[in-house]
Amino acid sequence: MQITHEQFSRLIYSSWDFQQALSATTFLLQDCDFASKHSNVELRRFRCYETTAIISFARPFEAARGKSVLGMRRIGIELSDAERALKARLLALRRGVIAHSDEDLMHFRSQVLAVGDSPGGRPVLPILTFVETLHLQEVDLRELELLLHKLIRGIALAIFELAQADPDKFSIHKEPSR
Repeated sequence: MQITHEQFSRLIYSSWDFQQALSATTFLLQDCDFASKHSNVELRRFRCYETTAIISFARPFEAARGKSVLGMRRIGIELSDAERALKARLLALRRGVIAHSDEDLMHFRSQVLAVGDSPGGRPVLPILTFVETLHLQEVDLRELELLLHKLIRGIALAIFELAQADPDKFSIHKEPSR
C-alpha cells in the first residue's frame, strides 16, 4: 500500500485518537452505573469521559486545517450499516453540542428568584439550571467499544503492512512545531 506522508501521519494519529476514545469509553463504562441516579457532579465527570470519547473518535474523520481524513477503505476497514449509523451519530454530536455550543441543541432553564423587599425594587437572583445527562446510553457505548476495537485492529494491521513494505518510513521522531 502506497500512502503519502500526510496519510501516514493521519494513520498514526488515528491510532492514538482511537486509543484515547477507547480509554474514555472504558472509564465511563466502568464508573457509571446506568441504572442508578447520579449527582450533577458525577454526571459532569461522566460527561467529561463521554466528551473525550466522542471528540477522540471523531478527530480522524474530520478534516482539520485542510489535512486529510482517515480513509478506511484504503486500509481495509469496512463498516456495517449499524457501525456507519453510530459513526454518523457521533460525528453529529461532535459537530453540534460537543465541540460547539449549538444553540438548537442546548438544554437549560433560566429564571429569577426575588429576594426580600428593598426600596426602589426587589433584588433578584438569576438561577441557571442545566440538564445534566449523557448523550450516549450504555448500549451505545458498548457498540462504540466494539467499533473502536475494530478500528484499532484495522489500523494496526495497516501499519504492520506498511512497516513490512517500507521500514525506513518508520524512522521518524515527530515533535510539535509550536
